[in-house]
Amino acid sequence: MSNNILKISFDASTINGIISKDVKYSPSMSNPQLYSSFPNILFIPSVKLTASLFDKGLGEEDKKKIFLSPAQFDNFLIRLKEKKLYKPITITEAKKRGIIYNNIKFILNLFFKKGDKLVINTKPFLINNYKWNDKYNIVPVPGQKTPIIELTLSFTLHDGKELSFVDSTKLNCMQKKKEIVDDYYSLVGLKTPVEKTAPLKDQPVNTTIKPIPKPSLPSRRTRRRSSTIGGKKYKTKKSIK
Repeated sequence: MSNNILKISFDASTINGIISKDVKYSPSMSNPQLYSSFPNILFIPSVKLTASLFDKGLGEEDKKKIFLSPAQFDNFLIRLKEKKLYKPITITEAKKRGIIYNNIKFILNLFFKKGDKLVINTKPFLINNYKWNDKYNIVPVPGQKTPIIELTLSFTLHDGKELSFVDSTKLNCMQKKKEIVDDYYSLVGLKTPVEKTAPLKDQPVNTTIKPIPKPSLPSRRTRRRSSTIGGKKYKTKKSIK
């Protein structure tokens, strides 16, 4: 079984501003019904992923499941070995050849297409686009040969059931405006303006947090009360009615 995992953290914004920051992605956010039993996206660091490696006619959902189900993932690797398309190489060599970068882009484009759903705290949004700064971290795992790949994304989302051309254009214009402003501030040596936060009513609030239980009250039965008189300790009884 493969231990290679792609871990994604993300910030998310809508037309109204930032709605979430530093969220840990899980596959169930893309499809709560189909992907609830898959905790991670599996990753291949040593063989360059291309469309030609997959069977013709294989649907998008079936391709995604290859990178979600350990059994399907391992079967995929076995078939690549049988076709002599899989030749293990070191992580250092894979990074040098650009294989890790290529495979990250392949998986991101597979899972986060324009119009795809993204559920945050049970609230569904539609993806307009994502941004990745092309950086990633290779995190060694104690006792294992295969590391974890970590990266951060920024999502621009639409709060609605459909992403129309007008909606998408508005979001793209918002992003372009922010990029122009950020570039200007950087050019003149000023600190980049902080992006506005969306109103609370537009943010996906986590409703699964359990309330903190209140401390239990003392029994309404007789309780003992200690008092000290003249250096000696006496116990008295007081009935609470």
